[in-house]
Amino acid sequence: MAVMLALGLWGLDRGTMWRDESATYQMARRTLPQIRDALGTVDAVHGLYYLLMHPLLALYPSEVTMRLPSVLAAVAATALVAALGCRLARPRVGLWAGLLYAATPVVTHYAQEGRSYALVAAGAAWATYLLVGAAGLAMGAATGGAAGATLADRPAPGPGVTPADRSAPGQAPTPGAGAVSRAAGPAGAAGAAGGPARSAAPDRAAGEAGRAAPDARARSAVLVRGGVPRIARAASAPGPERAAPGAGWRWAAYGGVVAVTALLHVFAVLMLAAHALTLLVSRAPRRVWWGWGSASAGAVGAVVPLAALARRQSAQIAWIRHPTPGRLWAVVEEFAGPSALVLALNLLLIAVAVVRPRWRSLTAVALPLFCVPPVLLFALALHRPCFHERYLLFALAGIPLLAAAGVDRLAGVGMEGLARVVVRCRGVAGVERLARVVAGRRAGVSVDRWAGAMSGGLSGAVAGWLARVVARCRAAVEADRLAGVVTDRGRAMLAGRRAVVGRRRAVVAAAGVLAVGCGFVWQLPLHQREREPLSRQDDLAALAAAVGRLTRPGEPVLYDPPKERRIAIAYPRPLAGLRDIALGTPGPASGTLYGVDVGPAELLRRLGGARSAWVIAADEPETRRAKATVLTGRFRLAYSLCLPGIRLEHYVRAGPAG
Repeated sequence: MAVMLALGLWGLDRGTMWRDESATYQMARRTLPQIRDALGTVDAVHGLYYLLMHPLLALYPSEVTMRLPSVLAAVAATALVAALGCRLARPRVGLWAGLLYAATPVVTHYAQEGRSYALVAAGAAWATYLLVGAAGLAMGAATGGAAGATLADRPAPGPGVTPADRSAPGQAPTPGAGAVSRAAGPAGAAGAAGGPARSAAPDRAAGEAGRAAPDARARSAVLVRGGVPRIARAASAPGPERAAPGAGWRWAAYGGVVAVTALLHVFAVLMLAAHALTLLVSRAPRRVWWGWGSASAGAVGAVVPLAALARRQSAQIAWIRHPTPGRLWAVVEEFAGPSALVLALNLLLIAVAVVRPRWRSLTAVALPLFCVPPVLLFALALHRPCFHERYLLFALAGIPLLAAAGVDRLAGVGMEGLARVVVRCRGVAGVERLARVVAGRRAGVSVDRWAGAMSGGLSGAVAGWLARVVARCRAAVEADRLAGVVTDRGRAMLAGRRAVVGRRRAVVAAAGVLAVGCGFVWQLPLHQREREPLSRQDDLAALAAAVGRLTRPGEPVLYDPPKERRIAIAYPRPLAGLRDIALGTPGPASGTLYGVDVGPAELLRRLGGARSAWVIAADEPETRRAKATVLTGRFRLAYSLCLPGIRLEHYVRAGPAG
């Protein structure tokens, strides 16, 4: 979070805003009735975002203030990506995923833009996090919502506790390793002579104790045949059909977050398809599908009116062309790169995470999130052009999660957990078993010796019974002593191994952080370029300053088409002396972004006494030059100046003013 906050605040004030930010700036500063009227004709998909920005810009209108919510949203998205990595895998996977997300140039690009896309990305990450909790997809989850964690997904026991020292919740703690209770001592010592019949009751008691604590993943030492302890696994998690407590509220929260996110931008609803594929791959039970379906239906129902209104306003994105398959690859390059080296490494790590998954639940969540929305939007754009990478920013979270999982797989963490379990089982249970076998053999010798010594003074039955009682007591003490000595050595060995494993984990985590840092340094020029004024499509501040230097106060100016009026709206001071001679009704009063112009006849009438006029025209070949056509015949073009995104033309009257 701190890294993302620092990157977001670095160079936040570029000294200019581009055309889309100017729309945010002017719409959010209108009154609420004016915003409502404008949304009926334009920018309905950004309506909720404008309402959220309204009180903020009313408090302190500036470019930095306008971009701060995007910075904070990017910080929240980074934290949620890291939390997903921790919940679906392990803490260091979350750390790496969060750093990878923050270090991606396209993330910082939209984190410093006064538009809704960073907020949509944060909302999608939050919804995904809620899905993991509600459906029970997290590692070691006890809700049983999905197929459950695989053996590879189960966490290893804590480093400070040995298996024999733990007991299930609600179960009496078992004696420490190498210590046998007084009640169990005689039974353990007599195991060699008493036969297997004596161990049936302890085995049944152990099974009942395990079933009594279904949520425990700890292992405890229990008595088995012959008095030799074994490591018994507690009962597994509840079955998949058992409802998790509070599941209804979790699904309600999930549906609410999805609805709000889709209201910030309607294409965010595509995350539902990714989540559906996640549940399908995870083999979610019926109750999970029911909860997800109810929440999704509510979210879609809230978004349908906005989608219908946005379709009527689709002329706003008429500049978007039909996509080609190369556009899909461009999205991959933008999100996983964009430099060739970083792109290649990310794709390699993603391939490792998918082909040889270490954390299957993470792959089931991250891969659909990254793949499904772009494919669906591409298919939709074939019918109605609407494909753009900024509409898919919320899908980017899947890439750092998969890349971090790939790094974790290559680090060989899975073998560490398996080796730790084997060492504990062999190091603790094995030495205890050996100690009790030796004690049992000594007990057999003691029984024979005592029976022979006492057979002369007592009857055979009484002497044998007394000898066995005394031998059992001595064997219990001997077993405790020998097992304690051997197990103490085993514990010392395990403590050394844990220290080595702990240092190895720290080194691996630090190496991953260093690798992310190297990737950031490699792409540092790209990050620096994102903070320059020319990193966006246009520089309205520079354009306004250039027009202000070339014009004189009182001269008429025409904006062709009206959307070029955004220069004067964003930076009115350099153009304050010019007369907007074609404006009929301003934007706030007309319910439009840039106002409504007068007709050709009225425009000619207003130009009747003017000897010259300036035209700020869009530098787009396909744009119809309506106002230039009106000027033709009465005015002639004196000169034209090409500026980034526009053409500044100066017309002078061809004949006498009339």
